[in-house]
Amino acid sequence: MRGTQSQITAIFGGMLAIVIGLVLLSIVNSQAATTGASANIGSFSGVQSLNDLVPLVFVAALVFVGIGLMAVGGAGVAGIGPLRRGG
Repeated sequence: MRGTQSQITAIFGGMLAIVIGLVLLSIVNSQAATTGASANIGSFSGVQSLNDLVPLVFVAALVFVGIGLMAVGGAGVAGIGPLRRGG
């Protein structure tokens, strides 16, 4: 029973990570836009381009963590992967 509980926990953990990340995404987007609009970047214009990548990097990390957790849990349910039942 312990193996099944770990698998389900991994799946729900991934879903929870995605939901929390999507809630925080609006904050990340607004902060990146505010910082980009009001930043005094001087002569280095590449900073604005890097600032525009912040939401993209956030979403990439969110997908990596959320989908990764769900994949590990789903593989365990299917009987393969690191969370498979012992044997």
